[in-house]
Amino acid sequence: MCDLCKLERLTNVYMDGSKFIILDCDSCLIPMAVWKEHTMEIDKYYSELMERMLHKVAKKFYGNEYAYRIDKVQRKIPNHLHWHARII
Repeated sequence: MCDLCKLERLTNVYMDGSKFIILDCDSCLIPMAVWKEHTMEIDKYYSELMERMLHKVAKKFYGNEYAYRIDKVQRKIPNHLHWHARII
């Protein structure tokens, strides 16, 4: 089981829903959204919802909507959907 499935080391949790969670990444300490199931594909409704909620958290975290971007590239864990709100 991958680290994102286990979510053992929880940092600051902003939102914990039935399908996804938004929390600070334990590596880079910035907001990230993690789909709770081990997959790389989710339907359009949940994709849009998860992105909207990550934007909401990131705007508050960074202070405005122009200081960050949503990074959807899977780096360390390439087969588990997760997105970071990275500073520009």
